[in-house]
Amino acid sequence: MLEIIGDSHIQALRDGALKAGQDGIRSRHGQIRIAQLGHGYNFLEPFFRLDGRAVAFTQDGARTTFAKLNHDHPPVIELQDVRRFVFVFGFYPSFGFNAEHWTTHTAALWSPDRQLVTRSAFAAIIEETMKEPLAFFRQLTSMKVRFSVASCCPAPASYHRLAGKSNFAEGEVALIYTRFRDHVCARLDDLGVPYHLPPAEVYDASGAMLDHFAKTPGDYHANAAYGTLMLSKILQETDALA
Repeated sequence: MLEIIGDSHIQALRDGALKAGQDGIRSRHGQIRIAQLGHGYNFLEPFFRLDGRAVAFTQDGARTTFAKLNHDHPPVIELQDVRRFVFVFGFYPSFGFNAEHWTTHTAALWSPDRQLVTRSAFAAIIEETMKEPLAFFRQLTSMKVRFSVASCCPAPASYHRLAGKSNFAEGEVALIYTRFRDHVCARLDDLGVPYHLPPAEVYDASGAMLDHFAKTPGDYHANAAYGTLMLSKILQETDALA
């Protein structure tokens, strides 16, 4: 069985699955189950615990949804679990898109009206933000659970303008996303955890997502067209994994 679970970016994958139809979503790992356990920020807070030799989700919504999804399997993740998982959380840089965080500071060299946050300082921010997801991934690695991690979609090209985040310079949101993504990739590489990045065809030249893949104008989520492409990529890449 292949379980694709995580934050609100799951919705694009579910929409993509509906668009592709039953014949378009197959996995050599068996039946595919997809569910949203929470929002991205839920996974930046404590969300799991070690329960004997298994890992249990501790937040009410995640625990309930995971149990329903696994009505015929254990409601926890076990040592050397028979299931394969794709976790859609961890690549969650949208904390950085909150305009109030960047009214006096910037990550963009080309935005001279605010204090520059250096690469090393930004890396420290990402490390602090990623403490809980990385602890979860380390725990599952030690338990020899078969899993990979999927990125959320890139920020749409016009996101900062349409969402009214006027303090951002052109291209700054894409920079935040790209640095976050690359830092998380490096940490997952250190752990030996495979990951799934958005398909190359969804990006524009600046590293933002092409606007026609956005769910709605000004929304930092993707639509079914993106979901179809991303789900196909995830399934192709998981089929190559043991």
